Amino acid sequence: NLVNSCMNLHAALLDDFEDAKVVEGMDASHVAAWIEGTFAFALVWSVGGSCDSAGRAHFDRFLRSEAFARRPLAVPFPEEHSVYDYEFVKEGGGAWRLWSEHLRDYPPIPENANFQSILVPTTDMVRYKYLMDVLITHQKPALFVGPTGTGKSVYIADKLLNDLPKDIYKPLFVSFSAQTSANVTQDIIMGKLDKRRKGVYGPTFGTKAVVFVDDLNMPALEEYGAQPPIELLRQWLDHGNWYDRKD
Repeated sequence: NLVNSCMNLHAALLDDFEDAKVVEGMDASHVAAWIEGTFAFALVWSVGGSCDSAGRAHFDRFLRSEAFARRPLAVPFPEEHSVYDYEFVKEGGGAWRLWSEHLRDYPPIPENANFQSILVPTTDMVRYKYLMDVLITHQKPALFVGPTGTGKSVYIADKLLNDLPKDIYKPLFVSFSAQTSANVTQDIIMGKLDKRRKGVYGPTFGTKAVVFVDDLNMPALEEYGAQPPIELLRQWLDHGNWYDRKD
């Protein structure tokens, strides 16, 4: 799964190379630097994406002292800060840029803003929204994990509601609880899709549905330790379908 996640993210970052004319107009060393840089970035946010704070420090040291020590990257990570603090910028020969530099582009919070609607820009918000944008626009599933109360749901909801083209992406929100069953999960999602033909459902033509499942870990365990709603989602992600219980 980690390798698959790494390849999904890496492929999503290589859109520029789909146009042969773009590649032909680039210096060969720049092409190599972009491929290496985007792979290193994908590696950080896939294999190293699930690490906690202590684990990130270990992974940072591993990448610098072992993984890329024998064959250094064309554009190596800067010595300052952690590898998690940088994004790879595909300009010229490539470069690493701090996520915090994006904070300068955010407008100030209006004085009359509703307190409940205020979202203070942070480095975490910037990088997680960037990762969401890359994965959502390339139709790749993502799992965001972290301690309770760190703003995961707020960041995701803000991204889906305010940062995506509303005429293309239609967010669908599902919140799990201890009482959520596989049947209820299927009914909620199916109930918000249009029936296109027998056995085929989807969003309105010309749009894409983005399903956000909040509190994914909440469903109660069944007799053998599984969580049926999650198993249903896994079947959907793995096979692209599920069974019609009414047919």
